[in-house]
Amino acid sequence: MTPAQDLAPFVERRQRFADAVGDGLAVIPGAREVLRNGDVSYEFRQDSDFFFLTGFEEPDAVAVINPSHAKERYVLFVRPRDREREIWNGRRAGVEGAVADYGADAAYPIDELDRRLREYILDRPSLVYRLGNPAFDGRITRLLAEGRAARSRGQVTPATIEDPGPIVHEMRLRRSPGELARQRRACEISREAHAEAMRYARPGQYEYQVQAALEFVFRAHGSPRTGYPSIVASGPNACILHYTENRRRMADGDLLLIDAGCEWEYHTADITRTFPVNGRFTGPQRAIYELVLRAQAAGLVAVRPGHRLEAVHDAVRRVLTEGLVELGLLPRGVADSLAMHHYREFYPHGTSHWLGMDVHDVGDYRIRRVSRPLEAGMVLTVEPGLYVDPERETATFALREYSEDEMWERRYRLGATAAKQLEEEERARAGTIVHAIPREFRGIGVRIEDDVLVTAYGGEVLTAGTPKTVDEVERICAEPPRLPR
Repeated sequence: MTPAQDLAPFVERRQRFADAVGDGLAVIPGAREVLRNGDVSYEFRQDSDFFFLTGFEEPDAVAVINPSHAKERYVLFVRPRDREREIWNGRRAGVEGAVADYGADAAYPIDELDRRLREYILDRPSLVYRLGNPAFDGRITRLLAEGRAARSRGQVTPATIEDPGPIVHEMRLRRSPGELARQRRACEISREAHAEAMRYARPGQYEYQVQAALEFVFRAHGSPRTGYPSIVASGPNACILHYTENRRRMADGDLLLIDAGCEWEYHTADITRTFPVNGRFTGPQRAIYELVLRAQAAGLVAVRPGHRLEAVHDAVRRVLTEGLVELGLLPRGVADSLAMHHYREFYPHGTSHWLGMDVHDVGDYRIRRVSRPLEAGMVLTVEPGLYVDPERETATFALREYSEDEMWERRYRLGATAAKQLEEEERARAGTIVHAIPREFRGIGVRIEDDVLVTAYGGEVLTAGTPKTVDEVERICAEPPRLPR
């Protein structure tokens, strides 16, 4: 239950949101419990937007924000108190608690939602609701259909649906001091967990054993859950970007890539480290690792207020491309490799994403088709990587220059299938070159990721202190684990 002294941030957020809603009516559904199998539900976690505005953590709740209403400007619809269900599944706030403990002007049982909404939509010109919720869209569609019938009788009801995302997500993108404190704590715990994983891992273990040690540290420090499924990828599995099976037995000479972060009070960390299971990098592993490390350093320097987000990616891919050419992994020089995007053979993803309540957090990356400038209070990741497919002896590179921005815009206009077919035709006309991949690099996957706060003066690395240089990594890998193996 949320203590009264913690309500102030939610009150302030709702007021800002209500100011933007104006004389409309906003309906914000919370998350629902979902069956996993039989009578077992998936672990419940509240919807981020709903929690951001309400602080209410119970499932099957709906918030209605109605700024023009005389008395009920903020209403929660919740599961009512039920002694029998509470004996089985835990206590509920009920309608009384929703008012007393969560600051609602009024609260009603969730079963009354449809009837109350019919009343609330009268004299409201717009409905603020985010379409795309399969469990709730039908309810809104029926409500609007009933509203059309009321309009035919001369009553005012919503004629438009407006997405609350642009309002809420821009609010979430810029952190308050309280939100930053939660983000910092998530990063601190995750830093300790990654360090312990380096101490704990050794040849012969399974990936899931290291995952257990890592997540034990999360829980031991009070984190209720991971921010996303932990990636614990050894050897060739590190070349699978979102590998989560975590079942392989690790061998002497493997690298282990761990991409994991804990959640603390609805804010998540996102750290990736790559280290040798036996504690010592081989020559080829070190060459790839230090190249990724140099690229990340260049990206971190580019995190400054006023710099555009894509400047971080540009800095990273230039350093990676220069290194790939030097290591013999690309067939052309740096200028051609950048113009033809040959680096994407080994670096197929972007460098940064927003980070906050969600691991890939909300907020637009481009404003009017242009990469947005960074502002103080934003938090983003900087995560370059290189992945050399273990099964490919050669790579085929198209001798075609193109703009990534134009490529993505064309995919939007034409659809993915038609755009990709057009791209294949352009590649065929441009010609290709087949290049041998040096054997010593095959199967190496490295990613290094930190979480960065944009400040008035530059970027503050919130995950600083997580071992990262070759010497730091090898030193901590040599330390005895604090957890029993």
